[in-house]
Amino acid sequence: MQPIDLIRKFAHLTPELEEALNSVMVERRFRKGDTLRGKVNLTAYAYYIIEGAARVYYTRKSKEHTFEFAFENEFIIVSPQLINRMGETVTIQFLEPATVIMMPHLQIKELLQGSDAIDDAARLLFLNTALIQYCSLLEERAGVMQSLGADERYRWILERYPRITECANATQIASFLGITKETLYRIKSGKYGHRKER
Repeated sequence: MQPIDLIRKFAHLTPELEEALNSVMVERRFRKGDTLRGKVNLTAYAYYIIEGAARVYYTRKSKEHTFEFAFENEFIIVSPQLINRMGETVTIQFLEPATVIMMPHLQIKELLQGSDAIDDAARLLFLNTALIQYCSLLEERAGVMQSLGADERYRWILERYPRITECANATQIASFLGITKETLYRIKSGKYGHRKER
């Protein structure tokens, strides 16, 4: 599903309005390892992944901390609060070749507000679609981190992101789960819990 398909769920789009929306939603291809940085790049757009995989991370004390993973048909949204706390270290990194639609929040909002194709309630629902998905993921992750042990967290990430081990390395996965790489290796080898974890 493409972002324009999401809009169609909430609005009657004339050919002219659909063309205008498509003109501001730019499709880009990224190579494995490509990165996006900078406050404008990260906060002016929602990134919708058509195919591929990416992660959001920040650097603290020379160590990368993975904040989010995203795969096909998911949004990447970087909150201004994360940028304010971690500054220019916040980065979107593509873990494999990816096709992404860059959605400029303000331009889409202005186009929809300038038309009578959508009522206020539907407009609000669409504009919050990406944010709702993002908040839902954060809530799910917070619950996992608070209530599950390290081995259960690993099983959760494998279920939540079935392709995670194909494109993310052990350091990135361990960082996301809040465990050490050594603990992750013990979980994967079936030795976790055989000795007291530090």
